[in-house]
Amino acid sequence: MKDRYCIIGRDVTRSPSPAMMNAAFRHSLIDAEYTQVSVPEARFASEFARLTESGLKGMNVTIPFKTAVIPWLAGLDSVATRIQAVNTVKSEEDSRYIGHNTDPDGILGPLQAVAASLDVRNAMLIGAGGAARAFCEAMNRMGCIDIAVAVRDVERSRRFVLEMEKAFPRMNLTLASMKDLHHLNHDLVFNASPMGAAGEPLPKELKRVLPGSKVVFDAVYRPKETKLLAEAKRNGAKVIHGEAMLLHQGMAAFRLWTGKEAPEKVMRGALTASLKGKTKKPKRGRATR
Repeated sequence: MKDRYCIIGRDVTRSPSPAMMNAAFRHSLIDAEYTQVSVPEARFASEFARLTESGLKGMNVTIPFKTAVIPWLAGLDSVATRIQAVNTVKSEEDSRYIGHNTDPDGILGPLQAVAASLDVRNAMLIGAGGAARAFCEAMNRMGCIDIAVAVRDVERSRRFVLEMEKAFPRMNLTLASMKDLHHLNHDLVFNASPMGAAGEPLPKELKRVLPGSKVVFDAVYRPKETKLLAEAKRNGAKVIHGEAMLLHQGMAAFRLWTGKEAPEKVMRGALTASLKGKTKKPKRGRATR
């Protein structure tokens, strides 16, 4: 019987994750299937229960359930506990479902590849959701000291700042309205919000403070070239597309679920083809060890 995995979110009908993960399973000769499950927030608890009762081996969790899933799990790993966000669930041998978070791997992998020598002391974070929590974990590992958190709704984001400062006491987080940003010579700018996914104009205040940033990383993967990244390129910054984060967090999830090394080239090819609207069936390869 095939092992079953899925991605669950409010609307994952266009997610490229199934193409990427199924390509990895085929290449690694793993008898498994990865599907997508879209569910409204009001039905999340019942749908999650149905999936776990069916013997699902694992799942990826996306907007808006990265925090909402926590009460329904038997436990969390150290990273998910620290940031209180889950993007990957694994079924253990005793049938308990444990929450993990591979998003920090999705951030650190591309960052280290593009700017291995980057010494990040200060950063600007756009957004305060699940991906923003993963960014704080990644920055703590990199030795970042100051993070300016730019949001549209300051009041709703105060809890995020308090929780992240408690989780990472060495870091200072400063909350700022997207309408009133201050140029602090950020080494890195990271967009953890949906900003840019609908092609809306870049906020003028954000556009004003981008010059001087060494690296700009956008978690949005569709469109590939967001207005944020286009503006960053014009200012001479190195840019990282959301596709890279999706790939690296998926590779980490594959390793967690299977105990095998993730076939990066195969996964990258399937992901790129899916985002371009093409179907790409990879060749079956030797089983990884």
